[in-house]
Amino acid sequence: MLVLFAIVAAAMTIGSVALSHFIGQPEPEHHVITIPAGTALTISSGQEVDIIPADLEFRLRDQLTVINEDSTAHRIGPFIIASGDRLDTKFAEAVTVEGFCSLHSSGRVTINVGGT
Repeated sequence: MLVLFAIVAAAMTIGSVALSHFIGQPEPEHHVITIPAGTALTISSGQEVDIIPADLEFRLRDQLTVINEDSTAHRIGPFIIASGDRLDTKFAEAVTVEGFCSLHSSGRVTINVGGT
């Protein structure tokens, strides 16, 4: 049964990639952001951290994974990632969201998901 599942999953992946090339859409990307231990302490001491840009750009179907290795929760726009937790999300619609970001001294982030 497991072998059949693996074959079906591989066929679906290959079919998806082939369809993306056929219709001219780029393949989705997987973006991984890691928030290292000590980030909140660094920020609270007045130092800047360079983990993510203030303007994040994604395309439809892209996947975002945020891994929080810090001792405190962090917020990136609408996403709250608890200490020791991870966020996995895929972008299904074109949208621009502005919101609070605990990783920037400005406290702001813009997440833009483009239509292609």
